[in-house]
Amino acid sequence: MKKLGYMDGTDPLLLTKIAAAGVETVPLGNGYDNAGRYIGYLNPSDGIDAVVGYFHKFIPLDGSNVCAADLLKPCQIHNIPVYILVSQEDRAAAQKIMGDCGPTIKFVDPGEVAGELMKLLK
Repeated sequence: MKKLGYMDGTDPLLLTKIAAAGVETVPLGNGYDNAGRYIGYLNPSDGIDAVVGYFHKFIPLDGSNVCAADLLKPCQIHNIPVYILVSQEDRAAAQKIMGDCGPTIKFVDPGEVAGELMKLLK
């Protein structure tokens, strides 16, 4: 069975749609929100096939000793696709703020993410 890791605040209707399609959903956290497994510790034994969450969940607080690329490094190392939810109009700004987090990162409009995830997780 496929597993989707999701950051706190991800649309519950999206998660319901994914679960109804037979995909397990696993809560993940960014180290500040105390929600689920810390994304910075993901490894192959977690069995996560993809991660989804809103842009703001992947941005560490100012003054933190990590950056977005550090937070997402395990996804990079273990080739786990990350779908960052951000509107088309805010995408360029979000990409600039995050910097280069690697090829596994994909910025997706919230209205289009269900289709993208279903293609990946089927």
